[in-house]
Formats: sequence, C-alpha cells, structure tokens
Amino acid sequence: MDRYRTTYTSAGKEMGHLEFSELRIEPLGSETAFVRGVWQLTMSDGKTPHGRFTLIFRRFPDGWKIIHDHTSAAD
Repeated sequence: MDRYRTTYTSAGKEMGHLEFSELRIEPLGSETAFVRGVWQLTMSDGKTPHGRFTLIFRRFPDGWKIIHDHTSAAD
C-alpha cells in the first residue's frame, strides 16, 4: 500500500479507489496460503480498469507477508 500511494499520489497521477472481490483463500499448510481474486480500480473519470490476481502468502514472526504476486489486467 505504501508503494501504491507513493507511485499514484505524485504529480499527474491519480490513486483511484481499489476494490477486491471473489476472494478465495486456500491454505497450503500452517505457514503458507494461496489467494486469488478480482481487482477493480474506479477512477474519477469513470474508467474502471480491472483484472485478476494470485498471491502466495507466508507467515513470518511479525505476520503474514506476500512472497509472490501475479496480477493481470483484463482487455
């Protein structure tokens, strides 16, 4: 989220409103999980880029972290 804010709040950029849906979480063990879903970004001009994502999470002593991210945009 910090990287997203830094990138999209610079001059000439817009952050938009990011939403996630169709979340499916599949444990792969006690320390890992596979997550997939749909993302949609709503912009002030009415455009709504969207797509799908898959993530692999791993539990560390300080909490769950994404260790792999594949995100694609729909045409």
